[in-house]
Amino acid sequence: MLKQLLLSLMLLGFAGVSAASVFEVQLDAAPYSRAQARQQAVDLLLVRLAGEPGKASWVRDEILENWSRYQQQERTQGGYRVQFDQAELLALLDSAGLNAWTGQRPALLVWQVDGERVQDGADAGWRKASGDYDIPLLWPLWDLQEHMQVNKGALLKGEQLVEASGRYGADTWLAVQQQHNRLSWRLFDKHSERFLTQGDVDTPAEVLAAVNAYWIAHRTGQQAPRAGNTAPAEALTAGADAPGELTIIVSGLTQFSDMVRLEQRLGKLDGITDVQLLESAGDQARFRLQLSTPVATPALSGAGLSASGERRYRLAEAGR
Repeated sequence: MLKQLLLSLMLLGFAGVSAASVFEVQLDAAPYSRAQARQQAVDLLLVRLAGEPGKASWVRDEILENWSRYQQQERTQGGYRVQFDQAELLALLDSAGLNAWTGQRPALLVWQVDGERVQDGADAGWRKASGDYDIPLLWPLWDLQEHMQVNKGALLKGEQLVEASGRYGADTWLAVQQQHNRLSWRLFDKHSERFLTQGDVDTPAEVLAAVNAYWIAHRTGQQAPRAGNTAPAEALTAGADAPGELTIIVSGLTQFSDMVRLEQRLGKLDGITDVQLLESAGDQARFRLQLSTPVATPALSGAGLSASGERRYRLAEAGR
C-alpha cells in the first residue's frame, strides 16, 4: 500500500510538469531562432503521434508552411511552448494515411541496473525523453526486499518483476540493463506472460521512441477506408482575375491530402510567387496564383495538372 501511494504521488508530480496534452510541445530555453524552435516542435509532435513515418511525411512541410492554421498558442518566455490544433492536425494526419495515437500514455515503472548498481531516479536523459514523448516515468525504491528479490544479472528475463511491480500497482514496466553505455531493454505489462517488445540502444530517448512506436502500432488498430471526394452538385467557377493573378479550378482532388500537396507543388513552380486555396467543393478546388510575370502563364503540368478547359485543370493520377 505504501508503494502504491508513492507511485500515485510520483504521478501527481509528473502531471504538474508535463504538457497539458499530447498536442502541446515544450522545449527548453536555447539559443535558437523561432523558425528552428517550430521545426523542432513539429518533429517532436509528429514522432510522438505517428512515429518516424509522421516525421518523414509531407505533412511536416505543410504544418510549417501554414503555421497559423495548425497552432493555437505559441509562447517563448521561459523556453518555448506551442499548443497545436487537435482537429486540424488529426484531419491532416488522416488525409496522409498516417496512424496517430492521441491517447494518454501509460506510466512506466523503470527497473534499471548497471551490474549490481541500481538507478532509483530519472537523470537528465530520462527526464528529457519523458517530456518529449509525454510518457510518465516512475522509479522503484529499491529497498532491501527488492534488492534480495530481483536478480539484477537476469533483469531482462523479468521473472521477479511481475510481483515487484505489482507492489507499486504498476500496469506497465521497463527492464533496462546498462552495460558500457548501452541500454538493453524490454517492455512488460501485467496482462502478458512475456515481454511486449525489446531493443538495444544508446540513449533513453531511443528507448522511449521505440516504446512509443510500439504503442502507436498496437493501439491505433486498423483504420477504416476513407471515402473519396466526388464531383460537387454545382461546379466551381474561376471568376475574374486582377492583373498578375491567375485563378484556376482543379478537379480530381479525391482526398484532402490532394489539395494540400497540390498547393505545395504549385508554390514551387517557376513564375508563381504565391498560392491561395480560395474554396473547395467535392473533388474540386479554386486556387489563386500570384504570377511573377503578369503576361506569362506558368507550366502547370509540372504540378501534375492537365488542362480540361479554360482555366480548368484535372489532377492526374501520377500527380498525387
